[in-house]
Amino acid sequence: MKLIQTELMFFLLILISALVFQQSKAQHNYCSRTNIDQIPGCFHALQLAYKKDYSQLTRDCCRAVFSLPTSCVVLIYPGKTYPITTFRFICVYKDDDIPPSSL
Repeated sequence: MKLIQTELMFFLLILISALVFQQSKAQHNYCSRTNIDQIPGCFHALQLAYKKDYSQLTRDCCRAVFSLPTSCVVLIYPGKTYPITTFRFICVYKDDDIPPSSL
């Protein structure tokens, strides 16, 4: 009986190891940060905006956000991605005097 338990434990160890090391099949469509990085302080402003601090979010930064495709995600913090639409909504609603069509 001990041999069967050992073999079962070995099999489970291999199965768990395979699942842990298997790459995720869900691929993220990361946004190119080129436009965001061209605006000084824009990326940092987006990090703060996600934490509800809109003080550094500028019109130019919002224009850079709106220049990205709606289907991509932005890597804001290590291991944390957020849809670009989240930041589009923040840009639209943070300042009511900036109409979405002008962004």
